[in-house]
Amino acid sequence: MKIAIYSRKSKFTGKGDSIENQIEMCKAHIKANIHGEHEFIIYEDEGFSGGNINRPEFKKLMNDIKHKKIDLLICYRLDRISRNVSDFSSVLEVLQEYKVDFISIKEQFDTSSPMGRAMIYIASVFSQLERETIAERVKDNMLEMAKNGKWTGGKIPLGFKSKKVSYIDDTGKKRYKTSLEHDSKDLEFVKFLYEKYLELGSLHKLEVYTHQNNIRSCSGRLFEKSTLKIILQNTIYVKANPNVVDYLTTHGCKVYGEPDGIHSLLSYNKTESTHKNGKSTKCRKNPSETFAAISNIQGYLEPELWLKVQLQFDKNKETFPRLGKTHNALLTGKLFCGVCKSRMLIQHGQVSPKTGKKRFYYVCYLKRTSQRKLCNPKNVQLDKIENVVLKSLKNLSYDKNLFLNNLQGKNHNNNNSTELLSLNKSLEEKKSQIDVLLNKLSLDHDDLLTDILFDKITKLKKECIEIENKIDSIKKESLIKENDALETSLIEKLISKCSYIENLSHEEQKQLINSLIENIYYYPPDEFGNDKIKINFIGSLDTN
Repeated sequence: MKIAIYSRKSKFTGKGDSIENQIEMCKAHIKANIHGEHEFIIYEDEGFSGGNINRPEFKKLMNDIKHKKIDLLICYRLDRISRNVSDFSSVLEVLQEYKVDFISIKEQFDTSSPMGRAMIYIASVFSQLERETIAERVKDNMLEMAKNGKWTGGKIPLGFKSKKVSYIDDTGKKRYKTSLEHDSKDLEFVKFLYEKYLELGSLHKLEVYTHQNNIRSCSGRLFEKSTLKIILQNTIYVKANPNVVDYLTTHGCKVYGEPDGIHSLLSYNKTESTHKNGKSTKCRKNPSETFAAISNIQGYLEPELWLKVQLQFDKNKETFPRLGKTHNALLTGKLFCGVCKSRMLIQHGQVSPKTGKKRFYYVCYLKRTSQRKLCNPKNVQLDKIENVVLKSLKNLSYDKNLFLNNLQGKNHNNNNSTELLSLNKSLEEKKSQIDVLLNKLSLDHDDLLTDILFDKITKLKKECIEIENKIDSIKKESLIKENDALETSLIEKLISKCSYIENLSHEEQKQLINSLIENIYYYPPDEFGNDKIKINFIGSLDTN
């Protein structure tokens, strides 16, 4: 019987004590309760949460189950598999589909009976309830800390540095907490940004100013509007007074604590994580759920300066022009400047006197924000470059076989099945030789002969390990080829659609571009007036 032992622990320590203990307990349980010969296959995930099943060794386990390499799965405790009911339910369905029994030692569950399966579902419900209760309790504690103005962690704002401080709690134990301290040089720069924003009057102009003067962050990146906005609206910089509190409350933010004109405010609960299409993204919460608290961190900016900046934001918001949507352009996110490698954005042009339609251009992001100082390539007309890309995709459909052969690369169809049969036969022969030698060893008590037999057995075992490694390598290679074949089949269908790409809808054209093209670089006209684009298709097949 081939038995899979799965072990997991949430924190990575490098020692693996907990994981080793789980494995030994599983082995002991099998030997005590299931008679006969067993082959144990170990799967270990160290440093992975039970909140989801996105774990490397667990994925490998499920893949082996689907390839019918496992007869029984055992783990020390149910939550080692998953703490999520829906995840566990899907795992149990796979086990049932491929007729793999499941044992959980701690809960004494066995899926070989209907009652065992029902009890596992019930236990998984309580396991998820426990996890969610713990998460809620931690969140509530963090919010209570926040309401008292304590730093609860996260990205350290510009102008501050963290310091670990020790203290003695109510029980007499030594604890540590992180506090924030001023970084005078960076805070002077923050004040400069506030004053420059008021001078220029808009976030866009401030972004342009920082790019023109090559002002960069500590990590060497140019400041973008989103980063500047976070700095200019952060309450951690202001010496909170009643006027600041009034401004926040009128904008729907609850404020805890009494302002003293010295300490700043920390704001909380502004964003939340949401899961969509398997991805985790952050989105802003309703302003009514946001709150701020007087902190124990000293403010730096005077309230008057901070409030002037916020009022300027409010004024700009009311007068901001509503432009037409441009995110439907075909090459958005794929087109880059060939000179500076910055992304190219859409820019509105004038209405054409001939067609009466508005013109749109792709413009280098760095050119626009630096007012041509850091990069100055020619803008390219939207329909001109998009037509070239669509034509390239249409031409790709004519050279489909060449493209697919290039994509497959070195994936030659080796006769793996013949090699596997040969290796398995050789492995069986060597194992039989080991058994014969072990029998001789048990009957003979001559020391000289014993040493010779031991050497032969050791050599044969080493050869067996080498053969097993080769077998595993071939099986993995075969699996990769299977996946590549599926991917190639999908790409072939997409390329076939390119033969009539001009008749497809805008969304379908965009889907083909996103699926078949890695990126596109536009190079402005040379001395002869010739401009060009470089299209990098998936599989690194370049077209100029």
